[in-house]
Amino acid sequence: MVGVDFTLIDGLDAVTVQTILSEVGLESERFPTVKQFTSWLGFCPGQKITGGKVKSSKTRPVVNRATNAFRMAAFSLTYSRSALGAFYRRLRSRLDAPKAITATAHKLARMFYPMWTTTGLYSDPGISGILLSRR
Repeated sequence: MVGVDFTLIDGLDAVTVQTILSEVGLESERFPTVKQFTSWLGFCPGQKITGGKVKSSKTRPVVNRATNAFRMAAFSLTYSRSALGAFYRRLRSRLDAPKAITATAHKLARMFYPMWTTTGLYSDPGISGILLSRR
C-alpha cells in the first residue's frame, strides 16, 4: 500500500505493520518530524522540572495501538541475532526490561519514520557489524 517493505526491519511483521499503519494512516504529513512522531507515540520522556531540579522524567502513558505494536515488536527482539536484538539485550542488562523495551521501541519508530516518509530502504548491519564498529 505504501510501496515500502517495512518487514525488512527486524521485529516488524505484516500484522504489526498493518496495526501501525491503521493507526497513523498512509500520509505522513501529519507528523512533520521524527521527533513529533515519537512524541505522539509516547516514547519521549517528559521532564517535570521545578526549581531547577528534575523531579521526574518518565514517559507519559499513551493508549495507542501503534505504541503497543512497537513495544511488542521490541520485545520480540529478545532472541534475535540482529543489531536491534543486540541493542535490546545490552540495554536490558543495564536497565530493567520495561525501560529497555521502551528504548528499543523508540529506536524502531525512528527507523520506521524515514521509510514511511521517503520510501527508503533498511539494511541490518548484524551483530558482527555492531561489534566491529564499537572497537
